[in-house]
Amino acid sequence: MFGRVFGGATAYPKALGIWRDDERGGALVKDEPVIVHCYTTPVDIEDARNLAELGDFCRRMGREARQGEVGLVVGDEYFAIRDFAEV
Repeated sequence: MFGRVFGGATAYPKALGIWRDDERGGALVKDEPVIVHCYTTPVDIEDARNLAELGDFCRRMGREARQGEVGLVVGDEYFAIRDFAEV
């Protein structure tokens, strides 16, 4: 998806992470997230079709990887995607 829509991406090897699971009383959960880095242009990221495809991809990834949240950073803004329902 990233190559076709935005021209490419790089996935970094598993990182070491920790997150607080508020649904389990604030338990700390260690994980090994994969970071995907993609550069694009303002025109491409503001295109409604591209944004729809990116949203579909993030929701599908959240469902299939059984995640609580998929984080997306655009520019300097963080978007927490927690609703993985198909649109």
